[in-house]
Amino acid sequence: MKKLLVLPLLVLLLPAPVREPVTAAPGEANFGEQGPLPALADYVNTIRARGQSLDHQGVLIESLETGQLFAQHNADVTFNPASVMKLATSLVALAAHGPDYRYRTNILADGPIDPATRALEGDLVVEGSADPMFSLADAQAVATEISRLGVSRVRGALRIAGPFYYFANGYRSNLSLETSANKLRAALQRAGISIEGDTISGEKSGTLLLSHYSEPLVSLLLYQNAHSSNAVAEVVGASLGGPQAIHDYLVKELGLSESEIFVGRASGLDFNRITPRATMKVLRALFKILGEHALKPEDVMAVAGVDSGTLRGRLGREDVRGTVIAKTGTLVTIDNGVSTLVGVAYTRARGPLLFAVFNSGGNVYAYRRLQDQFIEQLIAQEGGGSSARRSEDALARDTRNTILQVFAGAEMRSVEETAE
Repeated sequence: MKKLLVLPLLVLLLPAPVREPVTAAPGEANFGEQGPLPALADYVNTIRARGQSLDHQGVLIESLETGQLFAQHNADVTFNPASVMKLATSLVALAAHGPDYRYRTNILADGPIDPATRALEGDLVVEGSADPMFSLADAQAVATEISRLGVSRVRGALRIAGPFYYFANGYRSNLSLETSANKLRAALQRAGISIEGDTISGEKSGTLLLSHYSEPLVSLLLYQNAHSSNAVAEVVGASLGGPQAIHDYLVKELGLSESEIFVGRASGLDFNRITPRATMKVLRALFKILGEHALKPEDVMAVAGVDSGTLRGRLGREDVRGTVIAKTGTLVTIDNGVSTLVGVAYTRARGPLLFAVFNSGGNVYAYRRLQDQFIEQLIAQEGGGSSARRSEDALARDTRNTILQVFAGAEMRSVEETAE
């Protein structure tokens, strides 16, 4: 009888074949359901060896397909995501407009056109809709069509109606409405449209001459995220209703709590907060809405080691190149230095693994190298990377897919603009 009692006791003392997730002690990493991941263990040990606090780091790794947890550390602690916030902006933009949406900028003539003098006897009106990438090439194309419609001189003003932004690559954040209007005026005049009056703001009125349509939203978001363009993200955010609108969507539609998300800027500049777990919800929601439109993550996010932008020179090792799709985030002075990397790694053994890596309170360039080593090791221990998502730079196109729709009396014609 005693032997029968001992056997169940021995069974209870044996280690279980599968571990349940446990809550990590302060400063320790939780390795999820699979036991210690060598990649995460090495990552944690390296941070310790550098004398940096694990309290300032966050990690979450899970399967895209099954949701199975592989590793977490401070997954419910809020961190500054920096430009990873652009993924939330992308999600809300796609939910609001759909991937094929194009921002429309209308050009109107508020006055008669004198065929003899080629003069518009009134204002040239620009009705903007917050196109985030209306550039010099677009202004030149518009000027060409205005000239073809018989206008080379504007006797009145250049009147801006609605939100018009002029995209100038290289700016950290979007140009002001006033500066945008002045740059548009200068571009039109250089292209041969003389404007005699002032540059003013006002209401829309007049006869529609032409409409300029931006590239599809999905293309704008790929540029925004690959290059981490604050200028584009700020304007996209403004077109959605600003940071509060993005915040409200994440809370109401994704079920995020007020304690795990704060959107200060659509671009991720300055002060923002999100937890790694909430970030994973944003990433999954983004992938879901892309899938509903027969699109893939690489349609709005850069492929590391392949695409132009912040990931071109990262994760480019031969056995890894092209198997990671991610968004970077960097703030050098905020929160004593912030570096983030969020995305998906395609592995042979486990399939696609979602990852969110948050680092703060240290040298951002050192953190980037550490993040790359971590993800490379993670992929290696999971059987290596699967086939590359693409092998050529998706942003290295010579032409742009914008559209000009020109109105001449009752007639209408459409031409595709192919300016660089």
